[in-house]
Amino acid sequence: MIKFKQLKQIHLEITNRCQASCPMCNRNFHGGMSNPLIKSTDWTLDDFKNILTPSVLAQLEGFYFCGNFGDPIINNDLAKMCEYASLENPNISINIHTNGSARSIQWWENLAKVLPKRHRVIFALDGLLDTHKLYRIGTDFNKILNNARAFINAGGKAEWCFIKFKHNEHQVSMAESLAKEYGFKSFTVKNSSRFIGEPKYPVYDETGATTYYIEPPTDNKMSFINHDIINNYKSIVENSDIDCYVLKAKQIYIDFNRHVYPCCYLASVPYTFIDKDETQEVRLDINRQHDEYIADLGGIDKIDATLNTLENILAQDKMHTVWNKYWGTQKMITCARSCGKIKEISRPYEQIIASGVING
Repeated sequence: MIKFKQLKQIHLEITNRCQASCPMCNRNFHGGMSNPLIKSTDWTLDDFKNILTPSVLAQLEGFYFCGNFGDPIINNDLAKMCEYASLENPNISINIHTNGSARSIQWWENLAKVLPKRHRVIFALDGLLDTHKLYRIGTDFNKILNNARAFINAGGKAEWCFIKFKHNEHQVSMAESLAKEYGFKSFTVKNSSRFIGEPKYPVYDETGATTYYIEPPTDNKMSFINHDIINNYKSIVENSDIDCYVLKAKQIYIDFNRHVYPCCYLASVPYTFIDKDETQEVRLDINRQHDEYIADLGGIDKIDATLNTLENILAQDKMHTVWNKYWGTQKMITCARSCGKIKEISRPYEQIIASGVING
């Protein structure tokens, strides 16, 4: 972990609420039943001000609102948080990741006005009118475009982020043209790394019945995970060198419960739904390692930003010394999956890390 004076970036999860039911999101089970481990909660404006004090904001290069489970625009105080941060540090950079399918036109126009000059709102738009809804269940494609247009016309800088699947891969060029027409600053395409086992992902309704399948794009070069590869996960971790991204970026993550973690991957562990499938053993091992890590720090209160300042949390000796253990002699599966580099390259190791099977 970094020391407080080194801190440059913060990843914030100010809510775990979301109106969408994306099938591969851990807020729900394949788009159907809600995750019972997640109880709805939001940061308040006072939470934000007490944690991101003027002295913290003064030294930051930027922060971004995203998270593992919620959509930041669902938090009623998001615009006020942005305004406060912008006034305290006009040079700060703020990025917001959202599905964009909430709030009024007037709300989006106001958001553009209170953001600092250095900002970006990343809209998740996975296809066009007929395909977007297949993954972004519960969102409204036309409402998102109208919100984005209002934000852009009011001076906001927006990015269109397109997750490519088999059902929407034929629409990439059309979506990119539409993004230019609407005034998006950029258009990015990415593949999902959350397919496990067979290259198709069932989408359930609330009763658990399969309604359809999500499949990867036909040009996806990612290899899918089989039982043999999953059974070798311990060897994969042992043969990994941990090259921590957030350590280099001088970044921390604060989750919806105001707990300070190095990154979003570690923070997601206690709330990840564990299904009785071929990854169950791996995920149970991940949970065990998380609990050991928290115990080594002295308990969850030690990383609670409502009980301790960020400066005091990052000043704790154990926040730095425990990583000698979890990156070296007793490597964490989560760290190996997200930031591991294989010492001796072999295809199975590359496949399991690229797939997201361990932490996706």
